[in-house]
Amino acid sequence: MKTQVRPKPAKARYINPIIHKKTPQEMLQPTLVVSCEVNRTHVFRVKRQTVAIVVVPGIMASRLADLENSAIWDPDDTLVMGAYLFATPPKRHELIFGKGRKVMTQGGADPYKGYPKARERGWPGISWDCYGKLLGDLQTWNTPLKKLLDLPVYAFGYDWVESNRTTGKRLQQFIADIKADKIIIVTHSMGGLVSRYALAGEGGAALAERVLGVVHGAQPVHGAPDAYHRQIAGTGGGILNWAISRVLGSDGPHITAIFPHSPAALQLLPNQFYRTNHGSPAWLHIQDLDDPERFSSYPQSGDPYQDIYLKSAHRDFWGMIHGEWFQPKAEGPEIIERSLKGDISGGDRTAIEKSIAWNLRKHLFKAKEFHEIIGSYCHPRTVQLFSSGGNKTVSEVCWLAKDITKFILETASFQHFANTHLAFNTSRASAQNATFLREVKDADRQGFGKYREFRWRKQDGSLGEIVPLDARLADIRRRITAEGLRLYQLRISEAGEDVVDRPGGSSTHLGDGTVPLGSATGIKPDLSGWGPNVHLLPYWEGPGGERREATGRVNQKEHSAFYDDNAVKAVKRIVHNLCFGWLKGEFT
Repeated sequence: MKTQVRPKPAKARYINPIIHKKTPQEMLQPTLVVSCEVNRTHVFRVKRQTVAIVVVPGIMASRLADLENSAIWDPDDTLVMGAYLFATPPKRHELIFGKGRKVMTQGGADPYKGYPKARERGWPGISWDCYGKLLGDLQTWNTPLKKLLDLPVYAFGYDWVESNRTTGKRLQQFIADIKADKIIIVTHSMGGLVSRYALAGEGGAALAERVLGVVHGAQPVHGAPDAYHRQIAGTGGGILNWAISRVLGSDGPHITAIFPHSPAALQLLPNQFYRTNHGSPAWLHIQDLDDPERFSSYPQSGDPYQDIYLKSAHRDFWGMIHGEWFQPKAEGPEIIERSLKGDISGGDRTAIEKSIAWNLRKHLFKAKEFHEIIGSYCHPRTVQLFSSGGNKTVSEVCWLAKDITKFILETASFQHFANTHLAFNTSRASAQNATFLREVKDADRQGFGKYREFRWRKQDGSLGEIVPLDARLADIRRRITAEGLRLYQLRISEAGEDVVDRPGGSSTHLGDGTVPLGSATGIKPDLSGWGPNVHLLPYWEGPGGERREATGRVNQKEHSAFYDDNAVKAVKRIVHNLCFGWLKGEFT
């Protein structure tokens, strides 16, 4: 039998692979197969592109050094911040303004381990405690996008004392120096104002074309009444936040040491476009001295700068400007009034133009101009994220007036009775047996979000000077009797306080503890820039049932702690949708 010989198969001939060079955009286009080549290998090489993510922090969240490279403000360094814990107002002023300021470029080694390019990308310029999670999670994000794109994360630290207009121009240059095809801006708090000026102000059009999208977190779009409230009552906070309040400024004098000198801080005041959570332009309510059910509400002309901020407390008790608190030196009523009116007609023109009040007036006018420029502007692809529901917020401010003349006189009668009748309840007597005004119940509740003062009311109905807390009650009673004066207690409402008979009803105090809900959602994004991706955007149904697209409540965190896990996840989703929409050519 003949043996069958099986033919050997022909040796497969190696054919060089086909190299396909594709852009990320081409990789996402559908491919039509028209032929099939056996034994051919197809290799796709992606021409990688870069979308840089730029984080812009809020006020007081950038690390600052003086011009001698000594740290003067560093939220990550307890030793540096400890200097503010018991610093007097003059010392606070000296720390910030004594030797100039610049953004720190060095940081501790530990926070940046595992992030080789963190320093050259600006990370040491902003607080790691505030933004470390956001920066780190975005940089190490394991996303399919990184098969096609590089997603480097940058941090823009800035001098938060300077005008947001100046800082916005610097942000333009910062982004211009980044080598990337597109930019995504992620902001927090006042950083939203900075970025909006960078996009809407002079030179912003070119930057806006390069920016793929913007994510705003907890932005005070049109300001926050808390800025006014702190200027008078200091930073609020319970026992657990005592140290934080002390560092930020626990009362009016400590806040005023910095506030009038900071154009950026003044730009956080409710502006001409501000609306309350109820939609009203009037957010400051002054109780009538004679009729507690009547209030005068401001701004009345629509201009809070003229109606509220250019008022001094010695003339209008609810005025924001307390010249006696100014640093490095106090200023009296005459120079303040002339400065606020722009009156330089006298022979002391030089003194007026060098006064703190004069410069404050200029800063306020520039703040108004700044907000005229940015208005309600937002980038065509903007998402606003906010926190609300877990913190009592100063959404409106009330000044409450109470005539305590009768109480002061009755206390005197009670003391006399208690001292002449030994059998009387001595514990009760000692409780009311006050010698000085500060010993009257709640009289000395000042600072940490509380403020009250006492003023004489003259026979013509006008209010007079402030009665100091160390005034003797015997002297007060003597003036009441001899001069026909009355004593009034004037108190500013506290965060979350419901004021009965306030115009518009009881405020809901919704917000993140700093920015009211109405301001945090003050932008009305234009959805046309998103193309077919609108359905991917977050939306929020407001208190009135209105649906707001490109707007999302991500948590109930306090303002400074906004970027938690939920907020960072929301940012990642938005970045993902922005990048894929761009790669698919659904928007430019």
